[in-house]
Amino acid sequence: MNHVVLIRLQSENTVITPPLGIGYLLKALHRIDEIRPVFIDCHRDKIGHNNLLKKIESLHPLLIGFQVFSIDYSHFKSLVPRIREMSPQACIIAGGPHISGLPERTLIDNPDLDFAVKGEGEETLQRLARGLLDNTLAEILHTIPNLVYRDRDRIVCNKTQLIDVNRYGPPAWQDLEPDKYPAIQHGTFHKSTRVVPILTSRGCPYPCTYCAGHLVTGKLIRRRDIGDVVDEIETLQSTYGFEEFIIEDENFTFYKEHVLQFSKEIASRNIQCYFSFPNGVRLDRMDKDIVLALKQMGTYLVGVGIESGSRNTLKAIKKNWDLQMVQEKIHLLKQHGLIVFGFFILGFPNETHEDIEQTIEFAIRSELDRAYFGNFIPLPGSADFNRLIRDGELQLEAIDWNTYTTYFGKIPYHPPAISAAELMNAVRRATLRFYLRPKILYNFLRQIMKPVMMKSLLTRVMRLFLPRRAA
Repeated sequence: MNHVVLIRLQSENTVITPPLGIGYLLKALHRIDEIRPVFIDCHRDKIGHNNLLKKIESLHPLLIGFQVFSIDYSHFKSLVPRIREMSPQACIIAGGPHISGLPERTLIDNPDLDFAVKGEGEETLQRLARGLLDNTLAEILHTIPNLVYRDRDRIVCNKTQLIDVNRYGPPAWQDLEPDKYPAIQHGTFHKSTRVVPILTSRGCPYPCTYCAGHLVTGKLIRRRDIGDVVDEIETLQSTYGFEEFIIEDENFTFYKEHVLQFSKEIASRNIQCYFSFPNGVRLDRMDKDIVLALKQMGTYLVGVGIESGSRNTLKAIKKNWDLQMVQEKIHLLKQHGLIVFGFFILGFPNETHEDIEQTIEFAIRSELDRAYFGNFIPLPGSADFNRLIRDGELQLEAIDWNTYTTYFGKIPYHPPAISAAELMNAVRRATLRFYLRPKILYNFLRQIMKPVMMKSLLTRVMRLFLPRRAA
């Protein structure tokens, strides 16, 4: 049997959820009868480099694939030459957000890496595996969408192509083994400890300068068939006993009819479960009909990406919405009994102390139940990242990818007017000012229903407030 091994690396990221992207890749590979897909989650199972190498060696794989985030890149870079030495015949490929943002650079910096994927990888991986099996790869290489590879002394990026999201159906849940993941995944609080993520659509058309998500899932919003999604929910309930579903869409509320039809389908099947949106939804797409539909289908928490309370910053990051509208939409959600969680980023390029103070004050004046304050991270491939590189504020060779996290007091970038230490202190101060208010703190703490939630909360508090030197 020809094994194709897909790997998620160990990471400092505190979020440990089933990786839906890898699940969809596994599903695509299952369409090839001669292939046996194998998933190794080093993050979930705490598998170090040496044990990972032993697992790979025992499988004698045809193809080895990595999902790479920027925080994982150092691990990835150190592993690839060791895998090449151990498995010289295996084909090694990498994809994910970091690779999609810097595909050519990844190949330049990793001579033992054979291929990179820029964007969605289902079709790419399936056709690559087929070519390896049939010994036709050299002939078809230039036809494989989203593939990046070397051709003598140059690097070739094939045509980018978005997949039909209904072609492969749901992820290969049997390979992901979702029941092995922690009870607490996104955030600290859930209605249930039987939680799992799902996707109902892909894509984001918005031009936010700090985001690079469109490099992976594209700008065109593509919706899965609602009946198939609800079938998936019923299967996850009956097979694994899940009670809460985290919808990880980038734009679940973009199309009003999508929300209304989804809610109607849940009701028509009398499905009893909870839904949450910790990744966030667009407030400017929200209206009363959508809020009622969210409530009817079992939604209890909605995240909203506000990002800044400074009008200057909102204009600079191309999130040109009115802050009064934001307040009104938060009020609408609250009126219907939903918990509202706001996301804010401090330290955007060219921000000043005044901009940051405006953001903190806006969060405190709002009706938000919870708020998350994180430092700005220049994501590879985003408009902000590209401009900072072009203007010399970031040097690609000097970036320490291990700082690409909002935890542990690591600051990969700070605007010229604010030092790294000042930015980290602003994040901590904003968090304290928001939560150390009697009503907010009381409502926050009374939602702790299980010891595992308290443990998660204490871990996050320690990682944010234990003194660490800002990079």
